[in-house]
Amino acid sequence: MSVATLDDAVAGVPRTAIQRRAFEVLCSLAEFCDQHRIRYYLVGGTLLGAMRHGGFIPWDDDIDIAIPRPDYQRLLAMIDRLPAPLQAVHPSCDAATPYPFLVVRHAGSRLVIDYARPFDRGIGVDVFPLDAVPAAAWRRRALFRLLRLMRALSMNKQHGYYRRRVSVAARLRFALLSAVSGLLPARSIYRLYEYVVARGDIRSSMLVGNLYGLYGTREIVDRDVFGDGCWLGFEGRWFRAPVRPEQYLSTVYGDFRCLPPEHQRHSGHRIRAASLD
Repeated sequence: MSVATLDDAVAGVPRTAIQRRAFEVLCSLAEFCDQHRIRYYLVGGTLLGAMRHGGFIPWDDDIDIAIPRPDYQRLLAMIDRLPAPLQAVHPSCDAATPYPFLVVRHAGSRLVIDYARPFDRGIGVDVFPLDAVPAAAWRRRALFRLLRLMRALSMNKQHGYYRRRVSVAARLRFALLSAVSGLLPARSIYRLYEYVVARGDIRSSMLVGNLYGLYGTREIVDRDVFGDGCWLGFEGRWFRAPVRPEQYLSTVYGDFRCLPPEHQRHSGHRIRAASLD
């Protein structure tokens, strides 16, 4: 499906060129995962693009995959073995990252997100762990309350948020969070965050989800939705995806085959600077 976009450049770089560079990272990372028997799935906007457009959503500028927690931990243990030009961005190796999850970028690229403290995440792939989710509704509510707190603490610690006007009450909450996060090292916050999300056993849990995702409880699905996976075409190549991609996308996005209104056709990223090499 061909769709005209509202903006065809990102900080002066053609969006299609950024997509091609991100696609190169995905191809190399997928080959590395296959070589080491690390199971991954296209998720989020990337899976949506594969199903609705056969590739990138025209206004998107990154790629999302999810990896079951045990394989995700194996990948983290091997990030120093990623083939060039891939480079890992993760709290274990990058003290400046505002992201509690792994990003695999093209080492020569720049994609500077205009957070309160601008961060160069590079062009590449967001790699989310797929974690167990409690079956009991009260435990899920408690988990997501705790996750909101952890996300707020890490965001405030690393200034990984967009500047905007907020209410007086929100400013007071922000000041309190900043004071608390200021007392803790960033690595300690991220370790606690990971402890919270990784406590369950995905191999026995009936429910799984990306607990770092922006969509909260909408990213929770039956484990069988991912299953052993299937192969889907994306930009002319085949990649692993959930075995029931329509169910995953309906849970996250609702009527995913319907295009959003034109004013919503943007990635949501505020990008200060970009370059390919």
